[in-house]
Formats: sequence, structure tokens, C-alpha cells
Amino acid sequence: LEGAHGTMSTLFNLPAYKGIINGKQEVMIGYSDSAKDAGRLAASNAQVDTQSKLAKLAQEHNIDMTFFHGKGGTVGRGGNPQTFKAILSHAPETINGQFRVTEQG
Repeated sequence: LEGAHGTMSTLFNLPAYKGIINGKQEVMIGYSDSAKDAGRLAASNAQVDTQSKLAKLAQEHNIDMTFFHGKGGTVGRGGNPQTFKAILSHAPETINGQFRVTEQG
């Protein structure tokens, strides 16, 4: 996550890349094991911070960005019953009517 802003900024400044994505970009910002390296609080903080920075960057480049989160455990097996709370915990002004979640497990 630390290098996400710089990487996306570089890509958004390449005319060939911007031509390929046609004004749309999907970015995976979290996954089911995100908290294993730094802990839940640090991982959540890094995700919110990065998501906010990337949303602002996308807006500056007139790109419609969709954030993609992988959540652990399938709903059918009782995994991640807090999906609604996860949806509400997105950084302000970063969703813009759409996001993507996959259930893993």
C-alpha cells in the first residue's frame, strides 16, 4: 500500500496507459490476510489512508476508480458476517456509487 500512490501516479501520467484504461481503473486495496503483517488497526488505517489518496489522485486525472476488497470466508460457511459494517467503513468520498468485494474461503 505504501507505494500505491506513486505507482498509480506514474501510470496515470502515461498517455498510452490512460488510453488503454479508457477512464476506468480498478484497484485492490485489501484482502483477507491484510491484517496478518501489521495487525488489524495498522492494516485498516493503511487501507483507509491509501484509498483516500488514490481516490483524490483518480479525481485529479478524471478517472473513475473502483476499489476492490477481498474479504475472508464465504458467507455460506458463516464467514465475514460483518460485510455491512465493512461497507460502511470505507474512507469518505471514495466509493462514488460502486466498489467490489469477493468472498474468499
